Amino acid sequence: MAVLDQERINRLKQILKWHPRGMTISDISTQAKMNRNLVAKYLDMLLISGHVEMQVVGAAKVYYIARTVPVSAILEFSSDLVIMIDRDGKIIQVNEAVLHLFNGKKEEIVGRRLDEIREPFIHDLPVDPERKDKSDASEFVAEKTCTIRGEKHHFRIKRVPTAFEDGTQGFTFIIEDNTAQKKYQEMLEINEAKYRGLVRSSGEAIIGTTPEGRIVSWNPAAERLYGYTESEVNTRPLTMLAEETRYGDIDTLLKGIMQGDCIQKRELRMIGKKKNAIDALITICPIKGEENAIAGASAIIRDITQEKSEQHMREHEDRYRKLVEDLNVGFYRSTGDPRGRFVWGNTALLQILGFPSVSDLQGINVVDVFFKPDGRKELIDELLKSGFVKNHIVHLKKQDGSPVSVSVTALAEFDACKNLVFINGIVQDITGFVNHRI
Repeated sequence: MAVLDQERINRLKQILKWHPRGMTISDISTQAKMNRNLVAKYLDMLLISGHVEMQVVGAAKVYYIARTVPVSAILEFSSDLVIMIDRDGKIIQVNEAVLHLFNGKKEEIVGRRLDEIREPFIHDLPVDPERKDKSDASEFVAEKTCTIRGEKHHFRIKRVPTAFEDGTQGFTFIIEDNTAQKKYQEMLEINEAKYRGLVRSSGEAIIGTTPEGRIVSWNPAAERLYGYTESEVNTRPLTMLAEETRYGDIDTLLKGIMQGDCIQKRELRMIGKKKNAIDALITICPIKGEENAIAGASAIIRDITQEKSEQHMREHEDRYRKLVEDLNVGFYRSTGDPRGRFVWGNTALLQILGFPSVSDLQGINVVDVFFKPDGRKELIDELLKSGFVKNHIVHLKKQDGSPVSVSVTALAEFDACKNLVFINGIVQDITGFVNHRI
């Protein structure tokens, strides 16, 4: 008996490809230089497997290369895992994707029953060959997670009832490996959770809006800054955080967002729930969705009210210093605590107290320039009573320890809790006048 081999099969298929109009067995035998009976046997095998087609023309059989693709060839084009099982639970076909995933050989899998396969994933495929009821023949989809060679995989399994050419029934399992998608989804969920955690723990107000400017997210820092809870602002317009005369500023920002602009560090005057003014530094950027469409905006807002107040105070002090620097009368500003620190003093004050520079003056406590230990306390007590003293005679010490008598006119500066914060004063040297009287 002749041995059937793949090389001869391939040669016969190639000859048929060269003759698309078809060939008889005799023609093929002559062309291939093979025994006619052997050629007939090979052609029968190729006909059964679907690689060739045959048409009877008169008394002759004419063979053509198949115009259809065999099922086995189609399976190899699929990136999904495909396993075909007969009604007895025996595997009759698998594609290359199955062999690659499980690092196996076809002869180790094909022809064996599911319960004979050691690989748990294949062994546990959802089919019970002993059951013959209709529910067992139904099509269904399931998801399954398992570990293969130490790596976790996620699968989507579709079981399709299948009728084979010999009339028997079975199943075809089409198995999609969703591992990459699952990992990507898990990564997105982790990143989203981290982002939400960062937003909620941020010390700066973070507000999310729709493209039209309606508030859709509101972190705890925004609640602390504006005084509104998240439920109070949800779906309300962002303009609610500005005075009516400033609505245009918000609208300008939103127009820029709709054009795809990211607006960095824009100063904006806003307003809280208690109608308190808030100087804000806002950075607002678009949030883009599918096809790069603007899906909303995210605003990060920093409260710079205190900074603006301090800046205003510094500018006020600078102007004040320029006005008094060249006067012959000493001007000073000090803290209001019991010992006190000089914040600033003009040139005349330095001359009165005998200090070479303001930094030298700032290096000592105010209480140390009073001749009497309780001299500063007496001055502070007067200020706490009326907030203002005029022509108060005080005996001080210069840097070298020599005495100097001065007339002090001072104004107290209190905070919201009525605590003495600063003292602003005018000092006039009256040492000569006091000595003359003595």
